[in-house]
Amino acid sequence: MHEQATPGAALDRVATPCLAGSAGALTETVCRLSRDKPLAIGRALDNDVHLPDLRVGTFVNGERITRHTLSEGDTLLIRPHYALKFCYQVTPMSETTNTNQADPAQDALTGLYVRYHLLMRMEEGFFQAKKRNEEMALLMVDVDHFAKIMKTHGPAAGDVVLRDVARVVGSVLRQEDVFARYEDHTFGVLLRDRNEAAAAVLAQRIRRTVKNHSFLHDGNKIDVTVSLGVGFLRRNTKSPMDFLSEVLSNLAKSRRAGADTIN
Repeated sequence: MHEQATPGAALDRVATPCLAGSAGALTETVCRLSRDKPLAIGRALDNDVHLPDLRVGTFVNGERITRHTLSEGDTLLIRPHYALKFCYQVTPMSETTNTNQADPAQDALTGLYVRYHLLMRMEEGFFQAKKRNEEMALLMVDVDHFAKIMKTHGPAAGDVVLRDVARVVGSVLRQEDVFARYEDHTFGVLLRDRNEAAAAVLAQRIRRTVKNHSFLHDGNKIDVTVSLGVGFLRRNTKSPMDFLSEVLSNLAKSRRAGADTIN
């Protein structure tokens, strides 16, 4: 059973990929990972993590490796004395927004993850789910007729709509769901351990919740609906990009149908 997130729980925290020491001399070590700078671990003194041993071997979950894509919960063993666990360190969003430096994984307007973070987590989740025979779903949520909203009510109203859609959708998600702004007025939701029936129920709940929400700007009500594309990980899905393509294709079908539609 999964714990249901409280309203807004998916919006008020940021998850940062980390290697956390779990054994040996690295027990107190937490190394935050970034796409911009590789993390160097080894015997040289100028490495980010210095290991004094003359002979080491690298293993992931007991299997010796030279190159490996880590999934959440994997244990990196650097024998004979060291162990690091790959995880996501959850930080309250307020701690990241109160600094002068913007978080590159966070969308400035909505406070959600950005597109690359969603794609990164989707790729990691794809291979882990395939390996462990787990279920995974991806939803794309598109604000219907957004250009018309902007033309009728102005750009500021468009920003209000996007922020409110983010809050409304986030209120019905679990804390472990990955919620991101995929592009302009389209959002993505990555769901782990949800079968087709559960994901379909969530998609309908998102559609109804947005439709029934009162969107207001300068005292004026704005009618807002969303259309969704839904995809599920199947045995014959060959790659993360095939998985994504299925969802985007279903979203395109919903857009062609008009509005307030799920495919």
